[in-house]
Amino acid sequence: MTYSYNCLLVNDIGGGVFHVQLNRTKQLNALDQEIWDEIGNVFNKLDTDSNCRVVILSGNGRAFSTGIDLTSFSSSLAMDENLDVARRSRNMLRMIEKMQYSFTLIEKCSKPVIAAIHGYCLGGGIDITSACDIRYCSKETDFSVKEVAVGLAADVGSLNRLPHIIGNHSWLREVALTARHFGAKEALEQGYVSRVFETYDALIAAAKETAKTIATSSPVAVQGTKVVLNYARDHTVDDSLRYVAMWNMSQLQTDDIAESAVAVMTKGPKPNYSKL
Repeated sequence: MTYSYNCLLVNDIGGGVFHVQLNRTKQLNALDQEIWDEIGNVFNKLDTDSNCRVVILSGNGRAFSTGIDLTSFSSSLAMDENLDVARRSRNMLRMIEKMQYSFTLIEKCSKPVIAAIHGYCLGGGIDITSACDIRYCSKETDFSVKEVAVGLAADVGSLNRLPHIIGNHSWLREVALTARHFGAKEALEQGYVSRVFETYDALIAAAKETAKTIATSSPVAVQGTKVVLNYARDHTVDDSLRYVAMWNMSQLQTDDIAESAVAVMTKGPKPNYSKL
């Protein structure tokens, strides 16, 4: 597959790892309609690219993302005054659902996605990173669930995914209702990120190391693990147990299990697993 975009940089860095970078550097990777559409497109393609096993997602330049580019979206928010309220509302609904789906494709991508966050991660940046599987950041990162400050309730993922990520709902409601900024230390304490690094270079190096470790494991096992974890988050334990049993009734028949068992028992290197 080819990956050519105006607002994204996509590189195959080897070993089954792809690096996707938001690339509106002059705008601190603020999200306009073009980059929004490209994010959905690239993760839809990576989902079925057998050369890709893990994705790193970061921002090029000085920030991960400062959130929605309000200037670029002003025309989209202006509804046709010739339409009645019902029809204007239906058009608004379609626009919101389309925007939601672009970020949901990150979550639905069968390949694990590691967010490497630095600089600013505001508003839409939280929406994007909350859809990722693993989140790392550098120590200077400035976070904010920003939408209340610009007059709206966040509607493309933050308020829906954060309650499943962060156990302290009092803290979550505080930062969402006040739009106050918080730093890397607080993000780590509350469980939004799992690791904090001194520098951007150390952040990217660690993301690559984790990605390469994941990419050397069986893609059947890795992708199955992500699918089952996502299902378990939204269902009861009983439902999830039934789901993984149904999932594994076919997946346990993979050759990857026998190859992995031989490597473990002989203390040999990991197998070179077939593409999936």
